[in-house]
Amino acid sequence: MARRLTIIFLLFVGLGSTATAQTTLTDLDFVNNQITGPGVYLVESGKAYAFDGQIDLTFEITIQGPDDGWIYEQTSPPVLVNTPGSDGAARNFLQLQAGGILTLKNLVISGRASNDAVSGQFVGNTAGSGYTADNVAFVDWQSFAFRNQGKNLDISITNCVFINGMGLGWSPWGGFPMRMDVAGENVTIENNTVVNSGRLLGNSGPWFNARLHEIHNTYMNSMKAGHEQRAFENIQANNIYYNFDFLGRKTTDNTYDAHWTTWNYYSDVVGKLDSVSLYLGQNLFYRQQEIINWFETAGPDSTPARVPGLLWEHASVDSFITNDDDYTIGTNYGGPPYGDSETNPGFAVPPSNLAKQVEFLGGYWDTTLRPGDQNTEWIDWRVPSPVTWDAGTGLPVLNWPPAFDLSYTNPNLLTAGTDGLPLGDLNWFPEAKADYLANRDQYIAALRDSITNAKAVYVPGSPTPFLPGRITSVEESFESILPSDFSLEQNYPNPFNPTTNIVYNLTQVSDVKLTVYSLLGQRVSVLIDSEMKPAGKHTVKWDGRDDSGKLVPSGVYIYKIEVGDIAQTKKMLLMK
Repeated sequence: MARRLTIIFLLFVGLGSTATAQTTLTDLDFVNNQITGPGVYLVESGKAYAFDGQIDLTFEITIQGPDDGWIYEQTSPPVLVNTPGSDGAARNFLQLQAGGILTLKNLVISGRASNDAVSGQFVGNTAGSGYTADNVAFVDWQSFAFRNQGKNLDISITNCVFINGMGLGWSPWGGFPMRMDVAGENVTIENNTVVNSGRLLGNSGPWFNARLHEIHNTYMNSMKAGHEQRAFENIQANNIYYNFDFLGRKTTDNTYDAHWTTWNYYSDVVGKLDSVSLYLGQNLFYRQQEIINWFETAGPDSTPARVPGLLWEHASVDSFITNDDDYTIGTNYGGPPYGDSETNPGFAVPPSNLAKQVEFLGGYWDTTLRPGDQNTEWIDWRVPSPVTWDAGTGLPVLNWPPAFDLSYTNPNLLTAGTDGLPLGDLNWFPEAKADYLANRDQYIAALRDSITNAKAVYVPGSPTPFLPGRITSVEESFESILPSDFSLEQNYPNPFNPTTNIVYNLTQVSDVKLTVYSLLGQRVSVLIDSEMKPAGKHTVKWDGRDDSGKLVPSGVYIYKIEVGDIAQTKKMLLMK
């Protein structure tokens, strides 16, 4: 529902001088006039707070709204807006310099000014010590919601919603949620939703200090790839990439036209290769059929031919996997033609911009329609901005929450994550998010272990990193290359609470019985007792319940598989 937000600039409020001081900002003066020293600055629901200039931070601050639940589901979150400069251009908001530390929580920040100019950047860092955004909605920006140009700092982006990040024109090269010219020391990107962007992450330099975890995010409608990350520990798992790199490429190109262009400069650094650890797996890639149809009808006859973005990245990755045991790329869901009914999430209420996207796609490739990348006649395919300005009063208007819902009910994907949870941002699945938070350390440890012990991995020389075949059921999560021997693998995660995955390999269609016993040999649960097909790798999930549906206590349990005359057992630990 639209709300008119009042901003009157009359008063100045002084601030405390200690880092622990709390000050409630007034909406009667510009924010940059009020934030002059370290402290916690509170903003209130139902109010808008305006900047009329960039704040250069050389101290630590927190700007936070009330904790009223996930920002998307709030009805009247506080809003930070900006005013145009004397030249009419929208201003940037915050810049971290030496000594600067920033935390943003529980608010909306919009880059659209009253004259419809859009900010290039919300938060920049040149020499700060770290920044955190938790439960924040970022709306309308051209270049970067965050840009990092300093190393040795911690970055955490969690539970955030990013809407409409893109260059205002035909160019696809802006609109990052975050660009890292230099990667931070610890980078966490977790449980975020991004709707409409130019690119996602990119451009981190060849530094060995970075640990990047990008887990359980939903990315929708990214124009270009170029997911360039060079962290020494890089985990990208359980994400959804929907209409990723939907602008495609020319057949002569291969720079920003792959899912992950890692730009592996490490190969020439003596003694450093073994320190690089990468796990990219159990992500979903999906493209809508209308976009695929455009390439099938308009792309092949062009010179050079225009085709969908590549399934994979630079060939040098193969040599990395071959030479470094810790450089493992897990398999993902999707594949040509980037999904079908088995892998389509079927979002409850997707953003209604597909027709404009396809129209933009045609205009992007037909250069006669765009004499310059910033041609004012570009086709605007963004969803309606949640923050607009009333032409009569000059006041901002908030239409919240946005009109989309990226929850889904596809049973093949609801347990497809490495942790047995839904792929994508778990804020759309509150019960699953509660499970994730309760067991997060364990799940992260299992992902780190997957760097060397992944159950399904990309094999150098294979055409794609996608799981062969379709997801056949929740219990049979994927097929793999046929094993030469029957085997029962160690469950993962282990220890677990309360769900774990049990993996076994069949050389042929077989009668299988899989049973869980207590340490004393008492039967707890029969998980399978039937013919199982096809041959290959199968995964069964156990949710820590006995045959009656009752949760069992913590302890060591034994799982036993019987295939014909062959039986194997292993132990697992349920730890609550």
